[in-house]
Order: sequence, then C-alpha cells, then structure tokens
Amino acid sequence: MAIVTLSDALLQRLPPKQGQILRDKVLCGFCLKVGKRTHSFLVATSVEGKQARINLGKWPLLSVDEARALALPILRSCRAGQMPAKVVRGKLPTLWESLPAYAKAKGIRPSSLKRYESIVRTHFCDWKDSSVSELGEVAFAEHCQKFAQSKGNAVVDVGRGLISALIKYLNAIYGLSLNSPFDRLAAAGLLPEHAQPRVRKLNESELPVWYKAVCTLPDKQRDYLMLIAFTGLRRDECRNIRCEHVDWDAGLLHIPETKNGDAHSLALTPRIAEILKRRCALLSPSDELFSGVSADHVGEMATRAGAPKFMLHDLRKLLATIGEKLGYSDTVLRRILNHRAKRSDTLHRHYVSLSAHDVAVALTGIQDALFELMNKPI
Repeated sequence: MAIVTLSDALLQRLPPKQGQILRDKVLCGFCLKVGKRTHSFLVATSVEGKQARINLGKWPLLSVDEARALALPILRSCRAGQMPAKVVRGKLPTLWESLPAYAKAKGIRPSSLKRYESIVRTHFCDWKDSSVSELGEVAFAEHCQKFAQSKGNAVVDVGRGLISALIKYLNAIYGLSLNSPFDRLAAAGLLPEHAQPRVRKLNESELPVWYKAVCTLPDKQRDYLMLIAFTGLRRDECRNIRCEHVDWDAGLLHIPETKNGDAHSLALTPRIAEILKRRCALLSPSDELFSGVSADHVGEMATRAGAPKFMLHDLRKLLATIGEKLGYSDTVLRRILNHRAKRSDTLHRHYVSLSAHDVAVALTGIQDALFELMNKPI
C-alpha cells in the first residue's frame, strides 16, 4: 500500500494497477482505490478496534480536494469513537444548481450549457428549484412521460439525454440511487424514435442561383457564407474565427473550439486565403472576422436576395457530397470535416493520422468543383 500526496495531477498520470490502494500523506486514513477504468476515494481507518471502510465517490467526478474535504469530518468522528453510518454530503442541490457543476465536470462548452438551461427552464420548470432528490419521485416520472409523448423528437432527444446523464452524475457525486425515468420508458417502448438528420434542402443544381444571390449580400455576410461553403465549418465554428486564428506563416486556419471538442485546422487554400485576407485587413489579432454577423439570420438574408431556401448545414453536406463524388476517401473527408471515426475503428482512431496539409490538395479540388457548379449558367 503506497503512501503518496494525492492530487488530480497525480491521478491523471497514474499508471493503471488495478486493485492498488494509495494512502494520502496529507490526511491519514484518506485513500484511493485504483480500478481498471475508474478510481474510488474511501476512508480506511478503525473505530475502537473495528475496521471502517467508507466510500466517498469516484474520480474524476469528485476531485481530490472535494473528496479530502468529505473525508475530514468522517475521520474526526472515527477518532472520537463514533462509527459513521454513511457519508454526509450536506444539502443536496437543486436541479438548476447542479447544471453548472455537471457542465464543469464534463467539460461542456458554455453554448451547450446555455442550451441545457433553456431545456430545463422550458420543459422541466416545475423541478428547476427543487432538490435533485425529487427526480426520483413518481410525479417527475409522469412528467417525463408526458414530455416524451408531446414534444418533437429532436427536443425529446436532448431532454432525455440531459436528464439521464445528469442523474448518473448526481448518483456518483452524492451517493444517490436515482433511476432515470427515460430508461424505464425506453425499456417499455414508450419513447419516440430518435430524431432523424434533417434532409438537405440545397441541391447542386441550385448552386448557381444561390451563388448569384449571395454575391449581392454585404461583404461580411457574403464572405461568411462562402467560407462555410469552402471549408465545411459549422456555423459557430466559422462565426467565432479571430484574426489570431490565422497562421499565415504555417499556412493554417486554426479552429480551437469545435462541436466535438477536438481542435481543428485547415490549410489556407487559395480560396480560403482570399477570403481571410479580405476579412483580416485592418483588424487586430483578437478581433472577430465576422463580428455583427448573425448566424441565425444570414441564411434568411440570402433567401430574401433570391437564393433557394437552405440551412447553413447544407453547405457542409454539399462539400462532403462533392468530395465523395470526386472519389476522396472517408479518412480524407473526416479530416476535412473534423469527424471522429467510430470507436470500433481502431485503424482510423489510433493509427491513421492526417494533417491539414495532407488533405490540402483534396480540399482545393472540392472547392474548385463547388465554384464551377456555382458559376454554371442559370
């Protein structure tokens, strides 16, 4: 049994030795049991000659400092000759109070947290300021069933995912044994089908009309749409580009914050570079290229100018479609679009690795094909 100074930094680099118990130098009796996938904090001491083992929670859902703070009053009780029955964690938070802590523990982006808060305010308002213990009551289960049967599939997908994940988190942190009502509803076949991907509205044959309308927009809105079309970036990934994200020396456009959390980069092809040079002119490094552009309304602006109805995501799908038709591999397209391979695909998740420059020729070819389609006679 090793004696170490337990810290989050230590656990991050800890080699997996299943079953090993580490004792803390800082607080005698505070320990960590190393598991295959998770590590568990516990108090290991004795009370009047009797062994006491009390589980505190799992790392990293519980930080070392948080677990040590839980262990301290338990050890005081033990040394006073009192055998604690369970971990006392204080008052449970409300559903609303638990959201920021959950987001921080899971590394959820502020934009996603904002969406989750909107879901709670809109669809679970009656439980917003109630203790999370009430998520295990019959009334909440009945509400979840009504929610699942009355809302659209996409909203239900987000709501059920949030509540189920939040309950798992609360169980781990507070030692609760709540069951997600959505798990029971799914087992009974009472949940709607998962939402299907939205069908692409913008077709290749409509690109000339779309391009003609986009060219009539103000420069900033036009460049925003064209950059999405030539890169396949998601709307917010493009909207949040700053001058400092463009590395002219390395010939790269960096996208530090993405939907899947993986930092992304693309080579500065001639068409990308032309747009970025125009937008970066006279701006400071921290300035946004598309400040003032509304990702929610720019599509409507193009439609009013004569473009067929489309979603910004259609441009991303069109880039992928053209790439497929030109014969580029799934690996190349995943790299361009910043998609992860399936977990079961060991080859492409752990062995094959392509840089932005490796796919620059393919990206240039796709952009040239798109531009040719845009300029076909109407």
